[in-house]
Amino acid sequence: MTINVIAEMARVSKTTVSRFLNGKFDNMSEATKERIAETIAELDYHPSRQAQALKAKNSLLIGISVADISNMYTSRLLKGISDYFQNTIYQVLIMDGDNSIEREYSNLEKMVTERIDGIILQPLVHQPDHYQLLIDENIPVVQVDRYTEPFTWPAVVSDNFQKSLEVADLMKSKNYEEIIVLSNHINGVSSRMNRYNGLKTGIENTNITIKLIEIDDNKDWQNTLQSMLESPTKKALYALNGQVLWEIVRFLKKHHIAIPDDVGVIGYDDDMFADMISPEITSVSQNPQEIGRTAAANLMQIMNDKTTLSKTIRIPSTIQMRESL
Repeated sequence: MTINVIAEMARVSKTTVSRFLNGKFDNMSEATKERIAETIAELDYHPSRQAQALKAKNSLLIGISVADISNMYTSRLLKGISDYFQNTIYQVLIMDGDNSIEREYSNLEKMVTERIDGIILQPLVHQPDHYQLLIDENIPVVQVDRYTEPFTWPAVVSDNFQKSLEVADLMKSKNYEEIIVLSNHINGVSSRMNRYNGLKTGIENTNITIKLIEIDDNKDWQNTLQSMLESPTKKALYALNGQVLWEIVRFLKKHHIAIPDDVGVIGYDDDMFADMISPEITSVSQNPQEIGRTAAANLMQIMNDKTTLSKTIRIPSTIQMRESL
């Protein structure tokens, strides 16, 4: 099977097919991209990565380094990335940091050994010095979900700070007096810091108080929460990620604490279960699939054009109002 056949059946030039396979979509219409993709699928065409790599003098491998592959956010993020690269000449190598700084670094060393052409990185460490090996190798990198500071590479993230400002407005409109924020450790994780700081900014000059429980190192967090819930003030719980949100819901149901009569609940992320339990949980719906797709497109542009793109792209999220506030 040759590019000539694909070009003839898709009614485009060989150059256009080659540009499509290399992910160079500039000035290519959606109709043309769709026609080429359908032709490739119909012909079950699989370009030889080895031959392409020899021709391009690259590995044609894209490294994906994620913090924790077990959560639903990551699976949707990877879906967006893999969908983008599906009909290109690139293959993706996914490696899981398992929330371990040491394991993440080891994974990145392996990627460098594999002569990876580019990396999409969900960093576990806030300081860019930790990633000096990637800087030294001059490997194109796009960060997702979170980022290092000071900025070293472009990042594609949710609008975390802005969305927490909106959560604060929602809390004020519902007359909550106290907000208990629950999260994995915040310092060094930009997404969580922005969510927390957005909430704090949003309730400035009000009488609302904020308390924080970081559940990683606090083995007794449930007792801490139980104690905080005993005071008579009108309270809401704000979970800064999906896994923590469901820990909270399980805790409240186990202790027969009624949502929202006894305490309000809101949190990231809006996964498939938020509207399937009773009461339905109000949540912030991110778009990790679009974050992944956008990151992949930006990495491809950097690799092809050797250009430096905008430092941060923020993908909008939405608050899904349900029954828990």
